[in-house]
Formats: sequence, structure tokens, C-alpha cells
Amino acid sequence: MAMLCKRLADCRPTATWATARRFASTVVVRAAPRDYCHVHYTGTLDDGSTFDSSRGREPLEFIIGSGKVIKGFDRAVTGLSQGGTRKLRLDPSEAYGEVDPNAVISFPASKAPEGLEAGMQVQLSNGMVARVKAVDAESVTLDLNHELAGQALTFDVELVKLVPTERLRLATFAAGCFWGPELAFMRVPGVVGTEVGYSNGTAQQPSYEEVCAGNTGHAEVVQVTYDSDEVSYERLLEEFWSRHNPTQLNRQGGDEGTQYRSAIFTHSPEQQEAAVRSKEEAQTRFKEPIVTVIEPLSNYHPAEPYHQQYLARGGRFGRPQNPSKGCTDPIRCYG
Repeated sequence: MAMLCKRLADCRPTATWATARRFASTVVVRAAPRDYCHVHYTGTLDDGSTFDSSRGREPLEFIIGSGKVIKGFDRAVTGLSQGGTRKLRLDPSEAYGEVDPNAVISFPASKAPEGLEAGMQVQLSNGMVARVKAVDAESVTLDLNHELAGQALTFDVELVKLVPTERLRLATFAAGCFWGPELAFMRVPGVVGTEVGYSNGTAQQPSYEEVCAGNTGHAEVVQVTYDSDEVSYERLLEEFWSRHNPTQLNRQGGDEGTQYRSAIFTHSPEQQEAAVRSKEEAQTRFKEPIVTVIEPLSNYHPAEPYHQQYLARGGRFGRPQNPSKGCTDPIRCYG
């Protein structure tokens, strides 16, 4: 025992710490729920045909468990380390579900736009995408099932980049209609996810129609998930001030009502302090008083799926706008 103690005492701290660092560097971080990842994939059907692939374009980006991808895809990525690969076959229940006969609807041809043909894809007024199943002189039949519903899917995935949840932060902003601000924040490097929703109202489970009626007290907001190692909260505040007129009370552009108010809804005392400082600095650039409200986030609810990434997916005009990082193209909805 004396000999062992002497040998331990002879060890120099520098050698001990060097060993510890080498050990720590070998620890493998594996993807887990709430982590952000970049994934390359190839998807095939049981007959071997490829229905989609990210190879040759940008990888798919998402937060595991956020509901942005089919649940089986979450499972395919979970547990992988950066650079890891996996091949996994998913039953329809983990993909796009079984075919629902109730999702096939018909309506009079007189109420349909001209030029519809069987096989075409159309976007409905609520943002959903449907396939034209049949057209005749009397009626038009639409199939709202996903085109891959009822099929098993095999994914060959590669985890290209992994950002652990410990680095992710949330920020929430109200700057009028949420479509334009969401696209603006999607373009900011370091932002890894966005979601539009309704915040700081009194109603539970508000709908878009209820919020637009001005009866719920909610504001239309964009909630931003960002990598705190790549972008600061202060940078997001800069984007917020630049994307709307904060001196207009309950109004942006042609939109009027309390749901369009300018507000910063904070997630921590640190964000509250940073937002107040930023507002004081922003006031020096405006002649009129800034009316932006700064208060803690409360009673947040995600908006309906068809509102998410609305302009990036095409919007009401069916013309997608570029969400790429650093893009400076003009944005419809307040420019």
C-alpha cells in the first residue's frame, strides 16, 4: 500500500490532466431527442425504387422529436454519432400511415379551377396538398392522402452534423403577420428551427380564425430555436428590429389588430435585460416612440401546420421564397 501511495504521489498534475483530456476527447456523443441534426438520406420502396434522396443537395435539417419528420425517421437517426450511418425499414404506421378512404373527396366540377387533370398536385386554401384523382364533366375527385400512404419505406441515413440540445435556445418575437418574420429568421445563420404560433393571450387552444377575430388576446409570433455557439440573442434582436416598424401600435402594413402588435416575449431574465437594452438602442434610430412590448412568454400555442414555413413553401401564390442562410432576397409580407 505504501508503495502504491508513493507512486500516485509521484504523478504530476499536468500528466493527469492531459490523460483526462485525451479520455474526454474519445467520448462519443450520440443523437438524442431534442438534438438538432443534419442528415443525408436515400429513401427506397420495397421494389427497390428510390422515391427521394438528399444526396446531391443540402442535407435535411431538423430537431429530433419536434414532429418535423415522420416518427420513424426520428428513430432512424437517434443513437447515431456524427458521421454514423444506418439503414432502417419503416412500416406505414411509422411513415405516412395507411390509406384513409375518408380522405378522398369529390365536389362539383363547376366549383373547380380550369385545367385540372388526373395526377396533378394542387395546394388547397388551407395549405394542404392534394392529388387530383379523377376529373369528369360532373365532378372532381381529390385524394388528400400522402402519395406514400400505405407503403413501407426504407431509409439509408447518414448523420452529417449534430448539435446537442444543451446548445439550443429559444427566442420568441411578434412583428405583425408571422409569415414574413419567420422567413427572415430562417435565413439567419445559427438559427436551426422556426415555428409560428400564438402567444400571450388568454384563450386555450386558440385557432387562427379566433386569433384573427381579436378575441383571444394572442399575438402572432415566430418562435426561433438557435445554436447559442453560432448566433447570439442580440443578433436575433437586430433582425427583429429590422423586419418591422416598431412605432406602429397594433398594426403592420395593411394588417390591423392586437394580434399584430410588436412584442418581444422573453424566456429568461437574461433575455429580458438584453431586450430592454436593445429597445433603448433601437429608439435612437426612430423619431417616433417605439411601442414594442417586452414581457415573459406565456400561453404559447403552435399555429396550424399549413402556416409553418408558409412563404418558403410557396404561400398563397404558389411561389416559394428562398430560406437559405444569408439570403437577402426581398420578402413578401412587409418586405
